[in-house]
Amino acid sequence: MDNAILKVEHLKKSFGDNHVLKDISFDLNEGEVLSIIGPSGSGKSTLLRCITQLETLDAGKVCVNGKDMVVGTDKKGLAKYAPASVLREIRLSTGLVFQNFNLFPHLTVLQNLCLAPVRVLGDDRKDARAMGRFLLKRMGLEGKEKAYPCELSGGQQQRVSIARALAMNPKILFFDEPTSALDPELTGEVLKIIKGLAEDRMTMVIVTHEMAFARDVANKVVFMDKGVIVEQGTPDFVFNQSDNERLNAFLSRFAKG
Repeated sequence: MDNAILKVEHLKKSFGDNHVLKDISFDLNEGEVLSIIGPSGSGKSTLLRCITQLETLDAGKVCVNGKDMVVGTDKKGLAKYAPASVLREIRLSTGLVFQNFNLFPHLTVLQNLCLAPVRVLGDDRKDARAMGRFLLKRMGLEGKEKAYPCELSGGQQQRVSIARALAMNPKILFFDEPTSALDPELTGEVLKIIKGLAEDRMTMVIVTHEMAFARDVANKVVFMDKGVIVEQGTPDFVFNQSDNERLNAFLSRFAKG
């Protein structure tokens, strides 16, 4: 039997005449990490937004944790979504960490972590606070519970964002360029946290420009360009063995850097 926790089949998405995603298919098993690489504008972020329901896809199928997001097509030939109750279950099984943190500036760090578990999941406030403190300790942010986002460095804010996503206990965690808004010296601390999650067998999909990180942390790598998957496979295959000219031209830019 197919045991993929995430399956994407023939996904397509356009904005007007701009075909951002043309025919995207891949799958991921529980406990695996997928790195998505490619030049800016290749559709990587749009792909994550479609899977996490921040954008509506035009056609194709997405199955998350055994639940189908799309159940057919409408009269216009566009994707027909599952009932709202199913979509909510899918949303709750995924978490997304944005590149620009997206923390609530008027809430403390701990309040940022507890808001969704209490309001969305109905968790007891005391339990949510205890879990929040546990996650902050795991992120190396013990003692920052009462701080506001503006009082933290970019790397600390991003670690709070990761803790906030984990507080919802997602089955799959998505990262959209998690270090792109950070100074180089702060990038390492965030990548270390993500690598630790991978070692704990957290299922993750990571869009990143950090090639060494993508190679070292992933079980699978997808290279996207102009809305299509040009190459995919194991890190060793994609980074060392593929003879795809477009991929190798892209990777050569980083080798020279």
